[in-house]
Amino acid sequence: MANPNFKGRPVGSGKTTFIEDPLLGDFKIVIDEYSYNVFDITKNKTIGFYSTLEQSVLAIAKKQMLQDRTYSLTEFAKEFKETHLKLKEAILKWVVQEHLNLGEENLDNIDLPN
Repeated sequence: MANPNFKGRPVGSGKTTFIEDPLLGDFKIVIDEYSYNVFDITKNKTIGFYSTLEQSVLAIAKKQMLQDRTYSLTEFAKEFKETHLKLKEAILKWVVQEHLNLGEENLDNIDLPN
């Protein structure tokens, strides 16, 4: 029978990787064996669990757009697209650089985010 006082996985039960970058602002992405978790550094808590890196980046872009201001629909769409593209381009540059570091000259077989 499970211990009713215990919630979650035991400490040290899995490996964790962090993505921290100035483009992410007050957020970082915590990667574990199951998901990509968006962590709010200022609130010191996880604010979302995502199955792909792309989904976690999209969630951060959305959070970065939450400002105390009023947008027109086209203004919001334009700024959201710019914010998301900055984050996406940073990931693409990293993916390509990692493959080049591994000596792969043919980049046709790598999985790039849409």
